[in-house]
Amino acid sequence: YRWESNAGGTFTVVPDEGGERMTRGTKITLHMKEDQQEYLEERRLKDLVKKHSEFIGFPIELLIEKTQDKEVSDSDEEDEKKDEDKKDEDKTDDGDEGEVTEEKEDEKPKTKSVDKTIWDWTLVNGNKPIWTRKSAEVEDDEYNQFYKSFSKDSEDPIARVHFTAEGEVTFKSILFIPKTSPVDFN
Repeated sequence: YRWESNAGGTFTVVPDEGGERMTRGTKITLHMKEDQQEYLEERRLKDLVKKHSEFIGFPIELLIEKTQDKEVSDSDEEDEKKDEDKKDEDKTDDGDEGEVTEEKEDEKPKTKSVDKTIWDWTLVNGNKPIWTRKSAEVEDDEYNQFYKSFSKDSEDPIARVHFTAEGEVTFKSILFIPKTSPVDFN
């Protein structure tokens, strides 16, 4: 199925006829407006994904362009050396049968550094959600940051309980108690 929206508050879900078949996962294709090109920058994308998916347990990967230095032998210079060696051999073969020529040993081939562009998938949200981790592994600051991210509260919670419930269904949870009750709370 294909989900489409023009960011106007409505969306449609239609069967995907002829699109790329995916056996698993989700593919998101965004069409950017001309004045919003800053959102295509690697740093900006990473920041957005980290901010809005920090506590999602599914991996989110980004195709990143990397430049890698690679040592390559300088073939032009090697070809010139081979030509010179052949000329030297021709000169010694002309009539000096008793003369012995020494070959140069351990000549290191000259190399030059070439930048190579590689495209690689990089995991952007590597943190496990805090409710799936042991409570001893989670810092107070992480709890407070998590609470503020979903509650939109500017203050830290007054208390919290991080627990695992086991039974027919097992789940892990964190219960936060805010310092003040919400304004619209009856």
